[in-house]
Amino acid sequence: MEQKHVRIIGIFLALIMVTSVMALFFGGSGNSSSRDGDATDLEDAPGFEIISGTQFNAEMNSLSDGLAFTPEGVSNAIYVDYSRTYGTPLQDYNITDLYAYYNTLMVKRFSAYDSSSNFGFEAHVLTPEVVNFNYATAGMYNGYSLLQRGTNIYNIIGTPTLLGDRNTLEKVIDVRSGTGQSSTDFTEIMSYVESGAEFQRVSSSDTIAEQYYVEFRNMGDGNYTRTEIFVAPADTTVNAIYDLEATSDERDLLYNITLEDEGRIVKVVISTDASNFFNLAMEQFR
Repeated sequence: MEQKHVRIIGIFLALIMVTSVMALFFGGSGNSSSRDGDATDLEDAPGFEIISGTQFNAEMNSLSDGLAFTPEGVSNAIYVDYSRTYGTPLQDYNITDLYAYYNTLMVKRFSAYDSSSNFGFEAHVLTPEVVNFNYATAGMYNGYSLLQRGTNIYNIIGTPTLLGDRNTLEKVIDVRSGTGQSSTDFTEIMSYVESGAEFQRVSSSDTIAEQYYVEFRNMGDGNYTRTEIFVAPADTTVNAIYDLEATSDERDLLYNITLEDEGRIVKVVISTDASNFFNLAMEQFR
């Protein structure tokens, strides 16, 4: 793939991810000025067992898994499996970026946030699972240790490790323990999603539809698919879908459009081979 295509695709995927709550947490640095625990060489870093209390534990292999421990009230959620996107057209990062927040490799990431408020948190699967970052101990909540990383920014260690403000992380713990309600914000649209994609995003703050889902998936046979699902799409969105479908052969793209609930749900699956990933990423229904 030409370098300019790689750059443009990286910009496209970055635009999807820049609204991630991580940008609210850190202004570009993964380490805070707290010094209760100090970063060291990775091979000498202690394991999670040095942190007292309960470790967070939940399945995190998909967007649905992340939403299962997310509190109510989110407008955007993102899931990416870096271990499956690295070295593929979906890679939009340098491998060193994945060490930036913990000085150990982040292999999976889930973000959930509300675009109209400061509510938001992230969950990260790390390997190896070591405590190799600066933090200050900041008390307990329901048996979980809170590690302060900055002004009102905390980690809760586990698989995955949580990152967010204290109030939000306490709500996540409540959801996981069964005393809080998990998110039902995207129940309808997620019912049309098939598991297995390495990049997923869902939003209720995009003007192209009442709710919107997009994923990219490596089919493992040299082909990639991009799936988009719309709940109550705008008329302009539907028109754009059919206009692009009519000329898709010119871009070597294969369209499959499905309508559900008398057209209230529109699902579009676009397929192509890896050499044509640029056209797949650039298809825009707006």
